[in-house]
Amino acid sequence: MNFRQKIKFFSLSFIILLFLWTVLSGYFEPFFVFCGVFSSMFTLFIFKRLVNAESALSQILNDASRLQFCKLVSYVPWLIYQVILSSIYVTKKVLQTKLKLEPIIILKKCKKHNDKSIALFANSVTITPGTLTIDVARKRQMYLSTMCLIDKSLESGVSEIENKVLKILRLLK
Repeated sequence: MNFRQKIKFFSLSFIILLFLWTVLSGYFEPFFVFCGVFSSMFTLFIFKRLVNAESALSQILNDASRLQFCKLVSYVPWLIYQVILSSIYVTKKVLQTKLKLEPIIILKKCKKHNDKSIALFANSVTITPGTLTIDVARKRQMYLSTMCLIDKSLESGVSEIENKVLKILRLLK
């Protein structure tokens, strides 16, 4: 993207942001318009790396990347479902009269991962109630992931998340 295109892109983005600010706020006094101008400029300044989205757009439009993006989008509802199931499980455990929690810390060898898949896996485990990724370390050709689980029965769920991530990112055939 040359300099002229960047200026056009930033100008158009600024006008759109300012228009949205004005319409959504409903205030047209000079103070609020100035706040809109400042907010739009600040937003463009903060997200200047995201606004220059030519390379990201070309990656999404690439056939292989588009397929991977679609699979990733299909992963989100599945992960939300897993979070709900885990929330119900943790709630039942906590509400039991005799609390029988046996937290464990496991060290999981993650052999087929790359940087993207291990990040997705570790974050997916962390947002699932009852599980927490403590550390991820790269050792030679594999990652070692240290996780804390409130119960040993959640270990199979962690493996299920790992397999799903590897399938989505085409690392597991």
